[in-house]
This record gives sequence, structure tokens and C-alpha cells, in this order.
Amino acid sequence: MALDLDKRLAREADSEVRMTFGEHIEELRGRLLKSIVFLLLAIVLCMAFYNELVTFITEPHFKAMELLKIPRDKSLFLSSTYTGPIIAMMKLTFIVALFISSPWVGYQIWAFISAGLYRNERKYVVMFAPVSFVLFCMGCTFGYLILVPYSLYGLANMLDLKIVSPTYSFSEYLGLVMKLTILLGAIFQLPLLMVFFAKIGLVQPSTYNKWRRAAIIFNVVFAAIVTPADIFTMLLVMFPLFLLYEIGVVFSYILARPAAKPASP
Repeated sequence: MALDLDKRLAREADSEVRMTFGEHIEELRGRLLKSIVFLLLAIVLCMAFYNELVTFITEPHFKAMELLKIPRDKSLFLSSTYTGPIIAMMKLTFIVALFISSPWVGYQIWAFISAGLYRNERKYVVMFAPVSFVLFCMGCTFGYLILVPYSLYGLANMLDLKIVSPTYSFSEYLGLVMKLTILLGAIFQLPLLMVFFAKIGLVQPSTYNKWRRAAIIFNVVFAAIVTPADIFTMLLVMFPLFLLYEIGVVFSYILARPAAKPASP
């Protein structure tokens, strides 16, 4: 997997010259092509296990319905069109395939970043890439086990169930799951990126303290945009964002390289 990256590192081992813009574009094109091919293969694999995936992905919905004390046989999904099941299958296989291919896609991203770094900075990519995958899995797990079921519960609880009998579209549900779980996986990369930028000297740890107020405002706005229209789900996204930012600040101070001392006259 790391063969092409190793070749590039070996070719540039004795050089401290950064890649040109054209080389960056070519590098990006190659990385995107490899990621897309792997993702397509993962989609084909997921189609073979579609029924098992449906059972797995719908558990947060039935957990939310259980909290609302709605029987399972009265909380089944609705498909209102002939093409609905096909669209739902495409969404579901894409969600799971994206998760399966995330280690490879993540490697391609970090390899692309490393190609634009100096030799002494590339070693951090090898250290951070596995951590990136672990954080992505943690984010997706948090979304699947906590954010999605309790967000659905909060949304459904806004209805007067004595008056309204809710029916839910399977395709819409999958879209919501995809947005929340994959988004949480990406958001959990925040502390790693903060440490990475501090480690290579691009951002000083003290700068993160200066940006804290701006980060809080951004987190509130971001959570309001990406979540459904209820305050409960918004809070479920806001607090992890605040916590992740503070973790990034702390580890930036711990792991960032010390500032270079000026040479003696």
C-alpha cells in the first residue's frame, strides 16, 4: 500500500525542494483515482450483503422508537415509490463502502499531504495516519450509537403522537444517517489536524488559545447548519466539537516541537 509513497520519499530523500503546482495536481489526480476505484470495489462488495446491512443500519431507528414506546411492528419504514428501494440500496451501500474504504482513502489523503512537505516533516504522516483512522471510527461509532438514535428520538418526540402517527421514509433515514455518522467521523479528525499543524510549525499552540472564541462561534454555527432543526441534536454535535477543540489545544502544547532558539551571535 505504501509502495508508491516509499518510491517518492526515496526519490526526494536528498532534496529539500517542494513539489511544483503541476506536480501537486498530478499527485492529487492519482490519489483521487485510487480512492474512487477502491470505493467502487467496496460498493460492489456491500451489495452482496445488502440484507444484513439493512438490519444493522436500522437499529438506531428502532432504538429511538423504543424510547418513544412505539412497537416495532408500528415503526416500520415506508417506501412510497417503485424506485425508492433502489435509491435506498445505493445510499446504504455507499455509506458502508465509504466506511470500509476509509483506511485506504485516509492513507491517500495523508500521502498527498506528505508529498508537499519537507523530508523532516513527512515522518509525522506515518505517525498520524493510523490515529486518523481510529478517530474516524470513534466518530462514526459515536454517531451510530448516540447521535443518530437520540437525534431521531428528539425529532419524533416533537410530535403529538396521540394526534399524528409518524411514518418514515427509508431513503430519507439513510441520508440522515450518512450525514451524521460520516460527518462525525470527519469532525473527530479536528484534534489530530491541530496537533499536526502545530507539530510542523504551521500554527503555534498559543494561537489556538487566541482562536478559542472564534472556534466557539464557528462550532455553534456549524452545528446549527448540519443538524436537523431541533436544539437537542444541535447540542449533541456542539459539545463534542468543543471537547475536541480543547483536546487539540492540550495535545498541541504537549506534542508540538519547541520553537527553534536563535543562533548565538
